[in-house]
Amino acid sequence: MGKDEPMQDRLSSWLRARAPALLAGSALMLSACATPPAAPLYQRLGGEAQIRAFMGRTLDRVAADPRGGRSFDGINMQTLKVNVGNHVCQVADGPCDYDGENMRNAHAQSDIGGAEFDMMVRILREEMTLAGVPPEARNELLRRLAPARRDIVVR
Repeated sequence: MGKDEPMQDRLSSWLRARAPALLAGSALMLSACATPPAAPLYQRLGGEAQIRAFMGRTLDRVAADPRGGRSFDGINMQTLKVNVGNHVCQVADGPCDYDGENMRNAHAQSDIGGAEFDMMVRILREEMTLAGVPPEARNELLRRLAPARRDIVVR
């Protein structure tokens, strides 16, 4: 490339000579900026042990609260915790198998009202926050569980 060669020709020659390296560098920079796929919800919630822990604490708090505790009269809490842990783990695409009743049948005799359901959701949100579950994962789980409200709430 001499001084008499037009600037455009010199630039074209320079680009042709370096195009493979420029393209490779650009691809590397773009791949570094790409958002990695999100981990499955089950993992973002902290895995099976964490799900069982925050669900167990949620159930304990709701059962101890006079506004919702009557729904737990005569219920074996250990069995309930296992079943609810399995259900939530499965809803979050985890490896757990929930083989219990559907939500309508499981709650048919409980006479649960909207305020009781909302209280449990509030306590669940608090327990997930205390467990360090990221906000996006909390919201995703609650979004997945929300349709059960129509099967659980009867008044």
